[in-house]
Amino acid sequence: MVTTSKSDVTAGDDFNPTPLAENAEVVMERRIVARSSSGDPVETAQECFRRVARNLAEAEKHFGASEKEQSSVEEMFYRLISSLDFLPNSPTLVNAGRDLQQLSACFVLPVPDSIDGIFTAVRHTAVIHKSGGGTGFAFSRLRPASDRVQSTMGVASGPVSFMKVFDAATEAIKQGGTRRGANMGILRVDHPEIDGFISMKSDMSTLTNFNISAAVTDDFMGALESDSDYSLVNPNTNEIVGTNQASSVWTALVENAWENGDPGVIFIDRINDSRANPVPDRGPVESTNPCGEQPLYPYDSCNLGSINLARFLHGDPGKRSVDYDRLAIAVHQCVHLLDNVIEMNHYPIPEIDETSNAIRRIGLGVMGWADMLFDMRVSYASEEAIILAKDVMEFIQKEADIASEQLSAVRGSFPDWDRSIYGPNGSEGPRPMRNSTRTTIAPTGTLSIIANCSGGIEPAFALAFVRSHYLDKDDPTKRTDLNEVNDYFEDIAREEGFYSEDLISFLAAGGHLSEREDVPAWVKDVFVTAHDIEPLWHIRMQAAFQEFTDNAVSKTINFPNSASVDDVREAYTLAYESGCKGVTIYRDGSRDMQVLKHTSDDDASEGEDAVAAVEALVNGKVRPIRRRLPDERQSITHKFRVGEQEGYMTVGLFDDGTPGELFINVSKQGSTVSGLMDTLAMLTSYALQYSVPIDDVVQRLKGTRFEPSGPTGNQDIPIATSIVDYVFRWLDLKFGAGDSVIQPMLIPPHEVVDSSGVDESIAGHKDLTVSGVGCPDCGSVLYYGEGCLLCRDCGYSKCG
Repeated sequence: MVTTSKSDVTAGDDFNPTPLAENAEVVMERRIVARSSSGDPVETAQECFRRVARNLAEAEKHFGASEKEQSSVEEMFYRLISSLDFLPNSPTLVNAGRDLQQLSACFVLPVPDSIDGIFTAVRHTAVIHKSGGGTGFAFSRLRPASDRVQSTMGVASGPVSFMKVFDAATEAIKQGGTRRGANMGILRVDHPEIDGFISMKSDMSTLTNFNISAAVTDDFMGALESDSDYSLVNPNTNEIVGTNQASSVWTALVENAWENGDPGVIFIDRINDSRANPVPDRGPVESTNPCGEQPLYPYDSCNLGSINLARFLHGDPGKRSVDYDRLAIAVHQCVHLLDNVIEMNHYPIPEIDETSNAIRRIGLGVMGWADMLFDMRVSYASEEAIILAKDVMEFIQKEADIASEQLSAVRGSFPDWDRSIYGPNGSEGPRPMRNSTRTTIAPTGTLSIIANCSGGIEPAFALAFVRSHYLDKDDPTKRTDLNEVNDYFEDIAREEGFYSEDLISFLAAGGHLSEREDVPAWVKDVFVTAHDIEPLWHIRMQAAFQEFTDNAVSKTINFPNSASVDDVREAYTLAYESGCKGVTIYRDGSRDMQVLKHTSDDDASEGEDAVAAVEALVNGKVRPIRRRLPDERQSITHKFRVGEQEGYMTVGLFDDGTPGELFINVSKQGSTVSGLMDTLAMLTSYALQYSVPIDDVVQRLKGTRFEPSGPTGNQDIPIATSIVDYVFRWLDLKFGAGDSVIQPMLIPPHEVVDSSGVDESIAGHKDLTVSGVGCPDCGSVLYYGEGCLLCRDCGYSKCG
């Protein structure tokens, strides 16, 4: 068996798993544990952890371990996970020991400049998303739109157009039955289509399944500093085809990010520097995974996991310090476990299998950082916290390197070692190493819920908040509002004698500690939250962890709504100057439907109905109410023609004249088209009766393309791309806004459905920064954190 000097199981039989919090139990049941064919859980959380440990320990047999040695490793892995000291990424928890056995969170696929290559990538994307992984792409190799295609004498569509193809494919696939696919789309700043790329998500409806980032080069940053132009290069010919003013492009990047958070920026040359790119012969790194923290080669993957830092302190309250001895043991165990993940992984396509085993990349990260700082009584926005961040991550990096080196002594170095930076001629070698990279700071949306800790390296969002509970069994619609308090803050408040219900209510309503005379000054300094912290401290914290991380760091730089474009510009510039490999920002309230926030008496002018709607959406617990039509109702019947297909639609109306039902009759009864129209009409009727706005329905369905299509004879809608397109454009003209601009499909309050029984709201988690986007799984509003959109109710992560 392969062991390391610090990976032995703790002696004694007194181990007990750490109890899971209520919300953790729910997320485990909903998103992680195995289910029967009928969808019922067939294992407990602890049985899930045991399944994962047993499966990963089977890798020991590949290296000649005895059954006794394998059993010992299984127990070590089980204790590591069930103690909540560490958790591997969600796909490992979900799939280890089950039929799929796909254990990786993220992949990068190449997008070559050919139709065959592009659609091979689309097919591989579908396979990966179905297996539960997220995908990243660099579209920088695609020739610009209108460039001549010699084989057909036609013109190219360009990368922006093809990105929409990938987005449509993602929309059609449910990821592993639990998560919708997540993508990262990257374009180099010197690509001729960079201007269109930067603004492509400004309408909030294009590429809804993509994060996008501009790959910014050192040459570009040099031109920006000197206020000069830089060259645009056609990737098909490698010829300079024009110039752009660096300051104008930088301003466009900053302004679009200020507007809605997209695009982010990655510093592509820094990602490919002498230490960050472990096997340069495999070519430059051109893309990352969906959150940007994992630069990957084409057909590369990464197996991620995170240590819960909040569990690695010792000493008396007020004198807590990092337990580096126990942390060292955990790091060695984690590296061992993640290397076994590679051994046991069933990769979705052969090319990924080859690359992953050749370089054996792993990404050990952290979560619970804000909790650690609270427990040590250190302010997030302080020099002490920055120094501590460097010390902790430097220690983890050093121990991970040692652990990987020790594994290589028995298992051998990764196959590409000879031509890597650790090989005989490499910049970091010769140094035997089992894994080409060891550390990554990844998002921990689901993992931090399970571990009941703060996410990644993000600060806390709130110290207190109002959570709506539905506790009356006789009246499930009756709401009880209770104040919830951060555990660390409540302990301190009670110990120091300043705890009061008045204080908690004040904080839950959005008040700040700085406004309270009854709170000691040192408490005000320590218990800062996300919006108390200047964005530049967020950047500095990211840079501190990046300094001692092989790969990259996923973090959201939070801005208040009042932040200016220049504030964002300053943060982007500082991120580059301080050594970050990328930057993602989010300005509070910059999405169209941001509804999660503290409430106060000053908000009363907005009306009780608006507040109730906000609380219902935040809580995610209210079942929608169906509005039924009267037995006798008015209706409108409209005859239509699309191409050669004729038909009738009838719209039943509520008493107020708004549409409440839809019937669509086409000729050829019993045909596929007729059956589809019947189904569509029924689903539309239910949507209208459950108060989904007609404009939302229209915006999602008009523009649908399939046969029959063609002329209609209706001067208001002369051409239709399908019957569905015609029907919903007509409904738009008759009952909607009559607006042809497609708007984002955001989930309003009346669409939220309780499917979980969770007495929790996403406003209740410690590190939440809300977005305007609804969760596709449970209807709750997603929040921005760790460079990603995450759901604190059900554990959904847009980034896979």
